[in-house]
Amino acid sequence: MAKQTGLLRFTGKLGNIIGYRRNGNYFVRTMPEAVRQTAATRKASRNFGVASRKGKLIRRAIIPQLHIHHDGSLVNRLNKALIQTSSDSLRGLEGFRVNRYTGTEQFFPHPPVVSKQGQLKISAQSLPPQGEASHLEVTVTAVRICFPERRITGRSSTTVMLDLHEPFNGLELEANTPGKGTLLIILQVRSFNGTIATGNRRFFAADIIAVLTPAATKPKRLKANSIPDVRKRWSLQPESISISSRLLHPASQLQRE
Repeated sequence: MAKQTGLLRFTGKLGNIIGYRRNGNYFVRTMPEAVRQTAATRKASRNFGVASRKGKLIRRAIIPQLHIHHDGSLVNRLNKALIQTSSDSLRGLEGFRVNRYTGTEQFFPHPPVVSKQGQLKISAQSLPPQGEASHLEVTVTAVRICFPERRITGRSSTTVMLDLHEPFNGLELEANTPGKGTLLIILQVRSFNGTIATGNRRFFAADIIAVLTPAATKPKRLKANSIPDVRKRWSLQPESISISSRLLHPASQLQRE
């Protein structure tokens, strides 16, 4: 791995050289001549590709809605969290920090609760002091993502300002948005000193606090009376019984005649 120090820096492939950017710095490396993959490495490569596509879609959905700084580790941290979680529910993303240095628990010791309908509730509690901050800006963002179709189907945000000099009596906010796919709810909290947002990264946070997947549709069951009775189709009629009896017992018919 070599660092790019010239005026013209690049990312991507250039012949057998690959340029890439990490934490604001540019590096280069050479492509391997041959790659030998086992079943395990192929599976890991597929999982990484799936996680990368989902992570990119999630970042496109939530980052434009936030007002906090995020560092260069966000891509790798999110991909790692997606690889480690279930591909169906994505519940492993709950608690993921966009700002890795601070979580929302610093502002609300009693964590918020999200209902199945997407209603966010923060119970009444004593809010800890945040340095010289006088207010807290609380923003709840809801995004809908249809991962099979790889598209964002809905976004909405609600913001309220809390005065740290007054008792906090609880808060209820709508955290739902119509659309198709999985619902991600992000809680963002920023400290303000009057009307100026605190620039210190220790005083702002944005966490994915809930992931609500769409309910699976159950297959319809056939009613008992709707199932055809095959035995009725093959039931013998009286006429067929009498004919078969003559064929099976011809001697008895001759004696009668």
